[in-house]
Amino acid sequence: MINIINMSKYYGTDTIFDNISLKINLNEKVGLVGPNGCGKTTLIKMITGIEEPSEGHIIIDKKLKIGYVPQHIEFDNNLSLSDVMLDQYNDLSEKLRVLEEKMASSSEDKLDRILSDYQILRDYYDEIEGDTIPARAEKILDSLGLEDRGEQMVETLSGGEKNVLALAMALLLRPHLLILDEPGNHLDYKGLAWLEKFLTDYREAVIIVSHNRYLLDRICEKIIAVEGRKTNEFVGNYSYYRMNRLKSLVNQQSDYTSNQKKIKRIEALVIKFRQLATSTGDPAWGKRLHAMKSRYDHEQKNAAPKPQNFEKKIVMDFQTDKTKANIALQIKGYSKAFDKLKLFESAEAEIFCGEKVALIGSNGCGKTTLIRDIISEGSWDNDLLRVGPSLTVGYCSQAQEIFNPDNTIEDEIRSLGSLTRSDAYKIVAPFNFTWEDMEKKTADLSGGEKNRLQIARLIYLKTNFLILDEPTNHLDILSSEAVEEALADFQGTLLVVSHDRYFLEKTVNRIIEVRNKKLISFNGSFSDWWSSVNPIEPKSDGRIATRGSGRKRDRSVYRNKDQQREIKQIEERISEMENEKSKLENMINKAFLEKDYKKGRDLSVKLEKNNKKLEKLYSQWEEKAG
Repeated sequence: MINIINMSKYYGTDTIFDNISLKINLNEKVGLVGPNGCGKTTLIKMITGIEEPSEGHIIIDKKLKIGYVPQHIEFDNNLSLSDVMLDQYNDLSEKLRVLEEKMASSSEDKLDRILSDYQILRDYYDEIEGDTIPARAEKILDSLGLEDRGEQMVETLSGGEKNVLALAMALLLRPHLLILDEPGNHLDYKGLAWLEKFLTDYREAVIIVSHNRYLLDRICEKIIAVEGRKTNEFVGNYSYYRMNRLKSLVNQQSDYTSNQKKIKRIEALVIKFRQLATSTGDPAWGKRLHAMKSRYDHEQKNAAPKPQNFEKKIVMDFQTDKTKANIALQIKGYSKAFDKLKLFESAEAEIFCGEKVALIGSNGCGKTTLIRDIISEGSWDNDLLRVGPSLTVGYCSQAQEIFNPDNTIEDEIRSLGSLTRSDAYKIVAPFNFTWEDMEKKTADLSGGEKNRLQIARLIYLKTNFLILDEPTNHLDILSSEAVEEALADFQGTLLVVSHDRYFLEKTVNRIIEVRNKKLISFNGSFSDWWSSVNPIEPKSDGRIATRGSGRKRDRSVYRNKDQQREIKQIEERISEMENEKSKLENMINKAFLEKDYKKGRDLSVKLEKNNKKLEKLYSQWEEKAG
């Protein structure tokens, strides 16, 4: 459907893409990955025609209809949902009406041109089945969980609902290619599960930009990685891409090292032959020197290139001293309401020191409200929100409001203690901030930069009770992995809100769910909790997924106890294999950095076997649980 040939893109003197070529094929599910700022969104804007390449060609099938859901969605808040859905249709209908009026009143010399313009628009109208658009718009809103809300104003929607509305708009024209830029933003765990199911069943092609590894693993059959102004294609899901990238780096480094040793040996012989030719004056040695120099030049020209690892992984360590206290947080009789909206009613929960707990629940249930109350009001003397007296709380805010927008990065870090500019820079440098970045105002930072700055601040403070509200929002995958690894070694207490299933699986061992204005505790991982509540995957016709809760039926009714036990065993095995995969990937990366290439290759073979077993287990799970 799309063929990109020798394409380059420049912004002034900055090169974003340098002579890249790639193809997007019919019905393909493609994941577009790479660190923040590498050019993923720029590539999408060129595919959709929003921007033009500086050099080269982007050839797109003329009949191709593209539906695009951008990362940052802006609507006119004065419009209703129906107005937004029918905006393009109304515009097209109005243009046809105007042309029809012109045809009726125009002179013969202008009629041909008007007829031509009208025919082009009318053909497009018929192609998208324009007469059916109003009815389809209502059906799509209904199918995506926004039923009977056509007259509701857009300004009253949550962030997640606006994402769903943007998706509905993209689907209305029945695109052959659906492009989603960070579609998981603002979606809760139920919304993400629905999105996964919808994209799995969607019959047309999809390009998805996402930092959600679970979504990329479950949806994509091809990965396009943007790195170093180039793109590399890998057939398979995200885990397959990561495995093959690590293997490739290890093999490239091994070839490069072996090649450099060979060149040094030849160079030593050139030096030796030159000395002999000079000292003996024998023409034979001169010929040998000439031959060896030719061989040296040949090896240099054809030398294996030094492998480039474009991944700038953050290094972090949440150091803290262990506390002797038992209770980290007690919530007793906590109630919260805004006017008539009740979020909590006599809710209770307890977190012990050293525990790692996730607070989960649907969007709007009050998770962030509770956390903010704990931060602002929690103390040992507070009967409702009691925080252990020996604990120091470190907070990472989803809204990132803890920074003064007029302060620079240097101002914010130096405000933490008696620090010089150099001291402050040492704190933020591991988080990919440069010396020049120190002068940036926090108001001008991206969402990812603000989150990295929040985490750098927490690490310096060495708090023993971390409360993190969506800490991986806006972070690329490498940064999210660094946070996971650091939290795995953290010796203090953790309370985290996140919709990133992969992240939760790696970091927590207990779940507290906000349900019916109460706090319900579950001992176990996120996957254990997910299985226990048995969420129902929405049915889908492959085009529009049914999301409304009233249409869902509990499939567990149809399972006997043996089936449920088998599913549980498979899920436990999947969890073990996923953990093993993560360990092997980290070990391969370490072997690469330590230049132990034999160990890297051996580990790569183990990783490949592990992934094959994992794929088989997922197939078994889908067969049993489907």
